[in-house]
Amino acid sequence: MRVLFDIVHPAHVHFFKHIIWGLQKKRHQTAVIAREKDVTLKLLDLYGFEYQTIGFSGAKNRFRQFQELVLRDFAILRLALKFKPDVILTRNPAGVQVARLIGATGIFDTDDGLAAGIHFKAAAPFAHVITTPDSLPENYGKKHVKYPGYKQTAYLHPNHFSPDPAVLEMLGVKPGEPFFIVRFVDMVATHDVNESGLSLEAKSTIINKLKSHGSVFISSEGPLPEQWSDMRFAIPPHLMHDAMAFAKMIVGDSQTMAAEAAVMGTPSLRVSTFSGRLGYLNELEGRYGITISFHPKDVEQLFQKLDELLGVPEKLFEMKAVHHQIIADKCDVAQWFIDCLEVGFTKDKIC
Repeated sequence: MRVLFDIVHPAHVHFFKHIIWGLQKKRHQTAVIAREKDVTLKLLDLYGFEYQTIGFSGAKNRFRQFQELVLRDFAILRLALKFKPDVILTRNPAGVQVARLIGATGIFDTDDGLAAGIHFKAAAPFAHVITTPDSLPENYGKKHVKYPGYKQTAYLHPNHFSPDPAVLEMLGVKPGEPFFIVRFVDMVATHDVNESGLSLEAKSTIINKLKSHGSVFISSEGPLPEQWSDMRFAIPPHLMHDAMAFAKMIVGDSQTMAAEAAVMGTPSLRVSTFSGRLGYLNELEGRYGITISFHPKDVEQLFQKLDELLGVPEKLFEMKAVHHQIIADKCDVAQWFIDCLEVGFTKDKIC
């Protein structure tokens, strides 16, 4: 089998890496085409992947985003005509659009669903198969196949990930010493148009509250104000998950990192206009209580919850305790994809 992977975001590198390695181990052929965004290419290099690259993120208007999509279509088409994939696996519209052109099977994975707006609408009609977590309540018909897991259990399931305590020394913290990770996103992706997260004032308030309870490390897609530069997360990006696993709490406006933290047993608070609209995070919040969301207009409630959790550490321990139940309930999604790629995607496929 020949499988082409279309990667446009750092989280996609993590999502696809064990699927790629698993397929290669079984002697299937793989190819990767990537886009420059944040640390995407750095991660691919650190993991030793060969890849071709086209495009970059940052376009804030629909015309520029459409222009980038068309350029990406042509780039993937050129690679596909040479590689001749049987399957194109992607979380981006271009991959499934090209699959239709060349007669390959296009598989589009999403955990945002309709909440992604035009991003989803540009991909869904072209996909032969749409895969989603079973926590997504939407139904896309016969082509829709759900897996009992999250995107994050494709790479943070214990089958694949065990946090390395050596990261603590790199961060300059001692074992057991409390520290926090704050994550700020740019909100420039196609699914982020008209969405918003934390204001600069809210970011400052959060950082000041956390600093009085431990060290703070900031991960940011955009530039940081000079007064926060000494807190920038400065160790190699592929060690971020190790650091998150040992953090006391994650706070920010990233949906992906909130879910990653949950799968590793690290509580999180997040702020964005996506609050209440994403099935997987609604489940992690409502069923497991390990993450809590706030709309930007309700940021004062976030500050109150932050004070509450920082003032009563036992509450954070209670939130952490559900980690084992999450792992028991959810499957190794990377293995699920490998199995389905080999035997077919069916409605009754379980882990």
